Order: sequence, then C-alpha cells, then structure tokens
Amino acid sequence: MSGTRFIDGIADFVCRLDGRSLPGDVIHAMKRAVLDCLAAALAGAKDHVSQVAIRHAQAHAGRPAAGIIGHAAQAPAAGAAFANGTIAHAIDYDDQSMTAWTHPTPAILPAALALAEEQGASGRDLITALVAGLETQKALGIAAQPGHFQAGWHSTGTLGVFGAAAAAGKILGLDREGLARTLAIAASRAAGLRQNFGTMTKPLHVGFAARDGLEAALLARAGVTASPEALEGPNGFLRVCSPQRDGIERAIAALGNPFEAVDPGLVFKLYPCCGDIAACVDGVLLLREQHALQVDSVARIRLGVSQTSRECAPNDRPATPLEAKFSIPYTAAAALVRGRLGLAEFTPEALQDAEVRNCMERVDVVLHPDLARPEAVSYCSPAIVEIETKGGEILRKTVRDMRGHPKNPLTAADLEAKFEACAANVLQHAAIRKTIGLVQRLDSLSSVDALIRTLQP
Repeated sequence: MSGTRFIDGIADFVCRLDGRSLPGDVIHAMKRAVLDCLAAALAGAKDHVSQVAIRHAQAHAGRPAAGIIGHAAQAPAAGAAFANGTIAHAIDYDDQSMTAWTHPTPAILPAALALAEEQGASGRDLITALVAGLETQKALGIAAQPGHFQAGWHSTGTLGVFGAAAAAGKILGLDREGLARTLAIAASRAAGLRQNFGTMTKPLHVGFAARDGLEAALLARAGVTASPEALEGPNGFLRVCSPQRDGIERAIAALGNPFEAVDPGLVFKLYPCCGDIAACVDGVLLLREQHALQVDSVARIRLGVSQTSRECAPNDRPATPLEAKFSIPYTAAAALVRGRLGLAEFTPEALQDAEVRNCMERVDVVLHPDLARPEAVSYCSPAIVEIETKGGEILRKTVRDMRGHPKNPLTAADLEAKFEACAANVLQHAAIRKTIGLVQRLDSLSSVDALIRTLQP
C-alpha cells in the first residue's frame, strides 16, 4: 500500500469490506457498542438539548423516513441522524476510542441507522457499515492524534463526520470513487471545538457529524465532485487541522488489521461524565469501599491527574449539571458522599447538595509528575488518588485503566444493567428486554425496523 493516497486507501477498504466474512468477535463487539450507544441515547432522550435537536430536525422539509430514539417521532433521514447523534451524546455516557480520541459510535450509528431504516437494510448491513465507520475514524486518529485533539479540536465531531460518511456510503452501496468523494466532501464539514465542552453545543457536534456524514454520502451519490487530496493535500484536513500528520501509511495498513472493535477495543463508560476523570472516580469509590469511609472522617482528597484530564475537565466550581460532568472536584466529592456516580448525580438538585459542596472544598487536583510522561497520554487518563483521614492515615490508589476500559472491561451483565437504567424513564420493561434481545441477534435481522420500533415509546 506504500504511496497510496490516504483517501483512496480508506475508500478501497470500505468498498471491499464484506459483512459476510466479518469475524465473530468483531460482530460481537459491535453489538456491545450498539447496545451501549442506545443506552446513552435513551438516557439523553429527555434532555433539553435533545428536545431542541428534535424540533430542529422536524422543522426541515422532507419526507419523514427515520425514527428518533426514545420518541414517537420521525424525521427525514438527515434530520433523524442529527437528532439521534445529539441525543446519544447529550449526557456524555457514550463509548470512547483510544485510537481516534473520539466517542465513535454516537456519530456513526445514527447516520447508518437512519439510512438503514430508509433503505430497508439488514442488521448485518448495519453492523458492516458501523465497522466501516469505526475503521475510518481509527485511520484518521492514527494520522492525526493526539496533536489534533491537543490543538483544541473536539475530535468526536471532526473525525466523527468521516466515520459517519463512510458508514452512510457503505449502506448506500457506493463504489470506490463514490466513497472517496464522500470522504472528501465530509472533510469540508469536519468541525467541533473543545472550548464548547460543558455546554449544550458539545452534543450538537455529534449531531452535526452524523448528519453531515450522511449528507456527504448522498451528495457524492448525486455526483458532487470533491478534491481527492482533501485529506492530505497542501490545504487538506490533516495539514490544516493537525500539527501531527506523519502516520498515513501506517493508518492505511491498520485498516481492519486488526479491527478497532476488538484490538484495542472500545471503552464503555460506567459514569455519565467526561471519560478522562473516570479513573479519579474509580479510585475514590474503591477506597471508600475498601476502608468503609464516611465523608466526615475525610480531611483531604488529593487527585493526581494528567495534563489531558486537567484540560478536559477544568470546572472546579461547576454551576450547571453540564459543567459538573467536566469537574474533577464535583465528581470525586459526589462519589465519596453518595457511594456512586450515576444519572441521579447530575441533576440541579444533586449539584446543590450541601454535603457534596462541602466535600468539594476538601478536594485538591494536581498534575502528577508520574502522569506527565508521554506514555501516560491517553484519551482515558489514569489517576493517582490519595485520601487523608482526619486521623492522619493516607489511603492511596492508582488507577491505570478505568472500569470499562478493554483491560478492565464491563461484563455483558454490566452493559445490560446500564441499558436498563438508562431506558427506564423512556421504555416499558418489556420493550427494554425486547431491545436487548434484538441487539443480541442484530446480525440475523432482515431489517432494522423492529429495533427502531422498540426504541420508540
């Protein structure tokens, strides 16, 4: 593949990808990703930004052709992709790719699902499209990260649009040339700034990526031209948006070799907040359980974090639940006080809990020298947690791999429990169990219609 143009290498891989020959472990991993993404979407279905996104999607002209998760509503395919992408990222409970530094599935699945419903595609077709999108994101991540993310881009939006485009193009059955043009069109829609973390605009980045990727595929199918150098040319995506762009040949060679879904695998969150602070929460909860800690017995909590973690979660005094999701002191204090960190800990009432606010005053966040080395740079940052008791005892826990990391994975039971908790306020118990069953046999479904129907109350 030496000397292959980046956009052609990706397009060739996506075109050749055959769902009938996908390894069983890849199919299994993608079903886990679908269930986890649907859980996040159902949990976010009633969020304010989700309601805004749905109204926006339905306000645009077009034939309603695709369902909206958690709502008895439909919209044109592009509108449904936008709404479902926003919904899936609304509460920051979605999966993570350590290679691409993205939340991959919430951008890819909504685009592929909307077109699969409109086109009458099968469950295996959907899985194949998701693999195509995930591998495309991975390739961009290898070529651009971590410099792209560290430059201030929200790569879930900027790289997510390419994943959504590849998945949409695969559902539409585009040829190599059409897929290359799809990716080139998507390059002009790559956007999202980390400055908007902690606001309602952050989940909109994912909605934009899902919608714009889908529309890129439709425009390419309609014959719209685009530069074949849109990724690596002098004014292409990589040169404009990434200070690091030296891994193109390695990225092409890595497509499907191995598949991202199984190696290194995706990260599934146990807490609905920024993934780069999950290790802090793990450490606090582990020490709380191991030593039967009561908050009144704690003098100080010292959290040693990486530079990435500190940059992603700068809100030491959050004023809103959205800001709380990017607050190391709040999440640590809430976990210590309540013994958990779930959906209930990110409400306005929980944020004003006097005991939690008092505990936050005892939290110190520091850049730990042991986490400053290059090998510590990660989209799932490690943490070193120290809790000092009022009796002078120092309790310490180092968490390298957060719960949900492929090296510390959630079990099938964990994922089902997460799905049930997320869906409980939207779906009846029977629908919840039916949805889980449909996802488990997704590769055998002749269409995705039944799955869509169970997701709509």
